[in-house]
Amino acid sequence: MEKLKITRLHFYLHDVIGGDRPTVWGVAACNLTDVLPSAFGKLVVLDNLITSGPDLDSGEVGRLQGTVGLADLREKALVMLLNLVFTKGEFEGSTLSILGRNPLGAESREVSIVAGTGAFRMATGYIITSTYYNDPARVRNVYEYSAVVYHMDPNVESSRR
Repeated sequence: MEKLKITRLHFYLHDVIGGDRPTVWGVAACNLTDVLPSAFGKLVVLDNLITSGPDLDSGEVGRLQGTVGLADLREKALVMLLNLVFTKGEFEGSTLSILGRNPLGAESREVSIVAGTGAFRMATGYIITSTYYNDPARVRNVYEYSAVVYHMDPNVESSRR
């Protein structure tokens, strides 16, 4: 059995929810979405920029793409089904698949890494995320992500017996 590699990553997610070029789009809602403060039933798709620092021009790392729903009747909590697609740097062409609950009111949140490709073949792990910046005009929010990824060495091919 191959030994697992451990890779630690740190990056920033830019959630553009308004302005001329949003990266988050609502695609569905239910009759409770506008009634409950939790926005229960809202479903969005996103294609958000990921950078090495908190500023938009700090250097692209990749994109976070997928679907997010609000699935808690009581609090704003996301159910996330996302792919982190690395577009630049050492891990370009690789992906991580993220699945989990993200309660937005908590200062620090944890979601699961459930799969990966390329450099992150057979990935598992976790991401700790927190809100770095909330735009009062509700145009752009920035989230800080710290990931720990356990994965196979992509240069080692398994042999069939």
